Amino acid sequence: MKNLKWPYLAFRAFAVTNFVIATLGLFFSGISLVGVSGGAVGNNSDQPYFIPSFWTMLTINYCFLGLLVFGSIRLLQRRMVGVAVCNAVFFGEILYFISIGIIWGSSLSRSVSMSIAAATGVGNAGLSPQLVCGYPLIALAALNLARWRLHRQKPQDTIDAVTSP
Repeated sequence: MKNLKWPYLAFRAFAVTNFVIATLGLFFSGISLVGVSGGAVGNNSDQPYFIPSFWTMLTINYCFLGLLVFGSIRLLQRRMVGVAVCNAVFFGEILYFISIGIIWGSSLSRSVSMSIAAATGVGNAGLSPQLVCGYPLIALAALNLARWRLHRQKPQDTIDAVTSP
């Protein structure tokens, strides 16, 4: 029974951290939204697709943050679907940032590449707290280690641990 305690503590710790990261992400994306909506930055001759790129990135950020909160709620409820949702979110974020890097260096038209590159900083402000500290990689490793530890236990131990507080 004592062996099963730390995975649930890890789930709870990452659920709370996910909420904090999502809140910071919403705050930062709100700041960038105000800046772009206020006209501080926008389309120009070098970056004619900045605004559509920004809105696309902001929407993707909000989807990731919303799913992160959903996964955190499930983690707090001690449901393994929370780990699966967080895995999908973190893996998706990693692929998302890799694809943006590929687009920057791709052979797309210069105006499209420059627009996406310019929008990356302000459009991805919601995910920036995670990117700065490498949180998706850390959370993927820790949550899957905790899940692996739970599945390694005997089925009756797992059932007893889930039913007891």
